[in-house]
Amino acid sequence: MLAGCGFCALYAFLTLRAGAARLHYRDRPLYWRGAALPLVLLALAMGVAGYGLLSGRTPGLFGLSAAVGALSAAAAWFIEQEPNRLVRWAYRTQRSS
Repeated sequence: MLAGCGFCALYAFLTLRAGAARLHYRDRPLYWRGAALPLVLLALAMGVAGYGLLSGRTPGLFGLSAAVGALSAAAAWFIEQEPNRLVRWAYRTQRSS
């Protein structure tokens, strides 16, 4: 299960990186600021899966980490379809704060 979560993390990172490559260089910092949430969720899922693997007492954590990993990979796929959507969202949140 940890390997499945790792594959989700690798897929999400490579997908987000490919989306960033399609943007203009000045938009990339905003893109990565917006893409931080799926990457943080993947890191959390990897941590939960690692804890479940090391403790051995909590098999339910594997399902939770797999679900979070799959949702983050799906979010990365959705973001990669239109990377400018994420840039617009990050720009709006940056201006409002």
